[in-house]
Amino acid sequence: MAKISLAGFKDPVRRPRYVIWTGVIVLALAAFVIVMLGATSTRWFCAQVCHKVQDDSIAAYENSSHSEVSCMACHEPVNADTVTFILKKAKALGELYLTVSGNFTLPLNAESELSLNSGEFPSSQCTQCHSANRKVTPSAGIVIDHKVHADKNVTCTTCHNRVGHNEQNLTLKLTQQKHPDYMKMQGCFRCHSLAKGGQAPGICSACHTPDFPLKPSNHAVANFFPKGHGALAKTFYEEEVKAAEEASKAAGGTQKAASSDREAGVKITPFKQVAYCGMCHDEKAFCEACHGMPMPHSADFKTKSHPAVSKTSLAKCVMCHGDNAATHFCDNCHHGTQVGGKFDAATPWLNGHATLVDKNGMDSCLKQCHTTQFCSDCHTKLKPFPTSHKAAIWLHSPSGADSQAKDKTPAAHTAAAKNIKTCEICHGPGDATKNPFCVGCHQLAMPHPAEFKQFHAKTGSANPKLCANCHTFKELCSNCHHVGSTASVPWVKQHGASVAAAGTAGCFQKCHQDKAFCITCHQKNKVLPDSHKAANWTHRTDANGAIHWASYNKQKDSCAYCHGDGDANTNAFCQSCHKVAMPHPTGFSAKTLPGGQHAADFKATPAKLDRATCVNCHATTFCNACHHAGSSPTVPWLKQHPDVVKAGNPQDCFKCHKETYCSYCHVRLIR
Repeated sequence: MAKISLAGFKDPVRRPRYVIWTGVIVLALAAFVIVMLGATSTRWFCAQVCHKVQDDSIAAYENSSHSEVSCMACHEPVNADTVTFILKKAKALGELYLTVSGNFTLPLNAESELSLNSGEFPSSQCTQCHSANRKVTPSAGIVIDHKVHADKNVTCTTCHNRVGHNEQNLTLKLTQQKHPDYMKMQGCFRCHSLAKGGQAPGICSACHTPDFPLKPSNHAVANFFPKGHGALAKTFYEEEVKAAEEASKAAGGTQKAASSDREAGVKITPFKQVAYCGMCHDEKAFCEACHGMPMPHSADFKTKSHPAVSKTSLAKCVMCHGDNAATHFCDNCHHGTQVGGKFDAATPWLNGHATLVDKNGMDSCLKQCHTTQFCSDCHTKLKPFPTSHKAAIWLHSPSGADSQAKDKTPAAHTAAAKNIKTCEICHGPGDATKNPFCVGCHQLAMPHPAEFKQFHAKTGSANPKLCANCHTFKELCSNCHHVGSTASVPWVKQHGASVAAAGTAGCFQKCHQDKAFCITCHQKNKVLPDSHKAANWTHRTDANGAIHWASYNKQKDSCAYCHGDGDANTNAFCQSCHKVAMPHPTGFSAKTLPGGQHAADFKATPAKLDRATCVNCHATTFCNACHHAGSSPTVPWLKQHPDVVKAGNPQDCFKCHKETYCSYCHVRLIR
């Protein structure tokens, strides 16, 4: 890096040249600084070079009465010396950095901070042009004493904050947020107030002439009082609250800094926090005297205070909110959102409240407004019958309490346990175990205790109608006591098959005392079991024999229910049909001569056995199969014996028949 050498100033030969070039450089720098100071102080520089940030400011400046006054006339100290002027320019370099880096927020000077900064904008900035000899020309009806304000150290820009940058009737480019204009009445009430002992009076005569129209134009609209003024007051109040909250969050920021720059003894309220209505009306003396309560309502007024107020000052509520019968102002909350629903003005509350109470319970009603007695008195007087009680399943359900039924919907009134307070209005206090109304119908603990199933048989046997009061499904007991039962078919129709498959032992061990129960039921109802209706129940129709015999062998006890005790040889019912030992004893039907016992019984005198007795069980072909060798069990013997006789030895026939037996038959048939 080249070093700056002063050796040339010591050399007599080079010294003149060094002095000349040094002078040239100094003059050039001086010329550059002078030119730059002048250029940066021009309107062109502010309007063109800084236009990225200053577009709105330049437009407002050109829209003002000071558009022909240079920027420096107001933004540079009055009669500043060169050093002060240069220092001011150096300070502005910080703004140049923000402009180039884009690290700035819009709108610039958002709260007119500069106008409140007496160091940046002392009154001398204005009085350099506006001397004391200048005649003050305030607007018509306005009385203003500038000397009094000056004596209080109130600088010009404290009030005239937008005189050099007028945004009235101007459309901004960079932002839609315009600066507050302190020349409006709200600007005055940053210091003035109606409070006694305030730093500046707020009475009308202090600033206005007697002929000045005191009522604002927004008060002259139709129906401003009583309805319109509330909406206007609410709008301004919300803006004031929002401004106060923002100021609180930014504590120690712009507003605090602006106030700290003020002269001692002047306290200025932020413009946005000035109570618009409070400029003319004292809240205590004017608003509360009319409303009868602090306005606006406090944060907890809706949740805590208003019930007491409404009881003593309902007329005051109606004044703003209207009669509930017409506006439903109270209903929309108390009979709507507060009870978990939405109020429908088209449906009378007497008709609609039951649905909401049934859905959400009575707690919201009782906690906020009513007592249980209120509900009871109304119901007693009007004698309403709830719509829910008209349901077909209100008292009983088609499925009762059956656990196997397809329709498991319980009786609708059982859901009342979820909202027992609603029931208490008509039926008295207490749950289903204590309430006389419930106990009078159920007569049993409801719901049944855990151990009820263990001893319920005694209750059910003694008073089955009591159980049926709730358990309307006829097969409820069967589905538990009779294994294999179904909810769709009565047990009476299906128990036969179940008994045939599983036997009767389980029946007498658990529930039924003896066979007499079954016999009594079967005889009373003249029951003919389905099995007995089979075509081959009594007599065989095929080679397998009659099926009653197989059933008897499998479950002899079942037959005894209807036909009496004893086996087939001793039971009177069996013997009245069979008339012979059953099953036949060994040798009864020996195939070899003399044919066993049955042959002897046929030949006995008188005969102990006849053809009709055998045919009772056995078809005719049954005998042929044994006595006529080669016969067919399906074809009558008369049609097939000629072929059989011819094929065999005819003499074999006479082992059983006499010779005259054949002639008797042949002669009879020929004849």
